[in-house]
Order: sequence, then structure tokens, then C-alpha cells
Amino acid sequence: MVEVRLFYQGHHLTGIESTGHSGQAEKGSDIVCAAVSVLMQSLILGIVKVAHVKNVDLQIDDSVPLMRVTWPKYESKRLSLLTKTTAESLKVIASDNPKYVKVISEVA
Repeated sequence: MVEVRLFYQGHHLTGIESTGHSGQAEKGSDIVCAAVSVLMQSLILGIVKVAHVKNVDLQIDDSVPLMRVTWPKYESKRLSLLTKTTAESLKVIASDNPKYVKVISEVA
């Protein structure tokens, strides 16, 4: 199962993490994993390459698999369209595939 964690500081989304494989299909044919992966990669590219956010914490580990990106709270408002769209898209994937994806919100 893919676990997606949405990290909040109060009401501010400050990070998203995905871990694991969905197990929906064989590796290379798993469209659920592919969908989550594409959203996470697009989020990372948008934050780093398009918005040019500094002080981004990025962790990628293909052996887990793990993709985690966090950004400073003060950037949350500027990034909100990108980050909230990604979060909502991940929630839709989880809603459509509850056996394969779970979204968890963590508030600090």
C-alpha cells in the first residue's frame, strides 16, 4: 500500500510524503503507483524548478520507495495552488483506490 502523509503546521501545508508500493499490479504496470509518483515528481519540480523555493528538504529513496518534500511555512501561501492541488489529487486517487493508497494528515 502507498501511504501519503500531508504535513501541516497549523493550517499551513508544509510537506507531502509518499512511501511504499500500491501492489495494484506488477512493477512497471502499476498505474496507481505511477499516478502517485507523477504527482509527487511534478510537485517537487514545481517547488524547486518553477517556484525556485530555497530551503526545501527533499528525500528520495528508491529502495523503500520514498519521496518526501517539505518547504518552509513562510512559503505555504505562495505555493498553495500547487501544493493543495497535489494534495487534493492524491486524496482522489486514494478515494478511488482505497485498497492501494491511504492519505494521512499530520498536524504539528
